[in-house]
Amino acid sequence: AAILAVRLSVRAGLPSLLVYLGIGILLGDSVLGIEFSDAELAHLLGFAALMLILAEGGLTTRWVDIRPAMGAGLLLATLGVAASVVLVAVPVHYLLGLDWRIAVLLGAVASATDAAAVFSVLRSVPLRASVRGTLEAESGLNDAPIVILVSLISTDAIGDHSPLVLVAIILGELTLGAVVGIVVGGGGAWVMARAALPSAGLYPLAVLAFSVLAYGGAQVLHGSGFVAVYLAALVLGNAELPHRGATRSFAEGVGWLAQIGLFVMLGLL
Repeated sequence: AAILAVRLSVRAGLPSLLVYLGIGILLGDSVLGIEFSDAELAHLLGFAALMLILAEGGLTTRWVDIRPAMGAGLLLATLGVAASVVLVAVPVHYLLGLDWRIAVLLGAVASATDAAAVFSVLRSVPLRASVRGTLEAESGLNDAPIVILVSLISTDAIGDHSPLVLVAIILGELTLGAVVGIVVGGGGAWVMARAALPSAGLYPLAVLAFSVLAYGGAQVLHGSGFVAVYLAALVLGNAELPHRGATRSFAEGVGWLAQIGLFVMLGLL
């Protein structure tokens, strides 16, 4: 139903993700009766889906389009996100009287654009390449600092450190994630260019596996897995690899599947 709804959403001019959300609500306990209220499982599945969505975004983004906008996208994903958090947290604290921890949490949640929504909507909207590249770069990178900030808040670490130390932690994790992503992406491209696999269908699986490896490696090293998977996929997607067209098509299919699953699940939740 979600796959067929893509055609309906295109005709109606609505983002298909809204349709998936509606399907999840329809399936939920308030309508058809499927009960799903496990926030921890939703968190794990949501992170897995976002990892695949960012991998698809990196594999299908052309470096020639995003290179001029990478600096602006990086600034928006760091300083822009920080400004957004402050602009929400300060009035929430002083006007609504909420604790700083809750105020910063609300600011963080409101600051991240949805990578799934941006990647799916942008490519059907007629925008200049420079604008599209900036928005794609910002969307691919801004989840990482937000996830780190929310994790620090949820573990009470934000009260144990000064703001400068928190900034250093966030920048350190982002930098480590970037290094891991570029190294794994470059290494994966080198291996894939020299691997003579017996089936063309194995190449897309291998490329996606390297992207997931970048995420897992960065997480193990306490770096940002989301920065790592996006940059690794960006490097792999722009390398001269065998069957690159098939790899991008496969990544798009996996990205659609992750988006559908994520938003149906959120509707259920």
